[in-house]
Amino acid sequence: MFISGFLVKPRSSKNRVSKTQSAGNQRHKSSLVGTSETTRATTYPKSFCEWLAGILDGDGTIQVSKQGYTSLEITMGLEDLPLLRYIQHMLGGSIKMRSGAKAYRYRLHNQLGMIKLMNCINGHVRHSARLLQLHRVCQVHDIPVILPITLDAQSNWFAGSFDADGTICIAMKHQLPQLSIRVTNKLLQDVESYKVVFGGNIYFDSSKNGYYQWSVQSRKDVIMMLDYFKSSTFRSHKSRRFFLIEEYYSLYDLKAFKPDSIHHKAWLAFLDKWNKLMI
Repeated sequence: MFISGFLVKPRSSKNRVSKTQSAGNQRHKSSLVGTSETTRATTYPKSFCEWLAGILDGDGTIQVSKQGYTSLEITMGLEDLPLLRYIQHMLGGSIKMRSGAKAYRYRLHNQLGMIKLMNCINGHVRHSARLLQLHRVCQVHDIPVILPITLDAQSNWFAGSFDADGTICIAMKHQLPQLSIRVTNKLLQDVESYKVVFGGNIYFDSSKNGYYQWSVQSRKDVIMMLDYFKSSTFRSHKSRRFFLIEEYYSLYDLKAFKPDSIHHKAWLAFLDKWNKLMI
């Protein structure tokens, strides 16, 4: 029978996985779009699945080769090798330095591993391009696609997304330091969830062919993100700056950033720590 334009085939109770289809046959195969959590079967913790989906939405790609084989790739800077090693520990796969680039590439192409991965991230992936990739890979493995679940302030997806596309920085504005937390993406819909859950604002930047940037700058909004950080696990090198936010506000209240302040040396020492965390 047909449901929402998709052909639904009877499924075996033994969760049998169909043989890999050729690229030519894939275009004629459809997968059922589901919303029930009962279709998910994974050995990974939900917190890891949400976080990993955030990483993939920012820095990953899942694809089907011309021969019909599926794979996952994640590329990140040299400083985030520990993050990629954590993913390797959880999923298997391999890590190699990219030729001519200051980056590492993680790759998973074992088909059993890919099936476990799909069951892990299914329902958590939400980036526009990544959803399309997810659908294609799930078709190959005969896995019903689960639509993205609604995000809230407890979702670990934000931690993974920030690890991939976020920044936390301090800039001088009108002779005052301004701390801001930002996440960028090419599409507006792929940063809107941050504004819905954490407030802040979204801006369009016309440089680099144009992109959208969500940011929070007020102390109230930054502290909300800090509270989220304390309950969720970030793993990128840049996320370590979250540990210095409370010290930043303590020094700010003392006006330690002013050159004539008796606390100015403490401010300079703070900035030294802040900048070293990005090396």
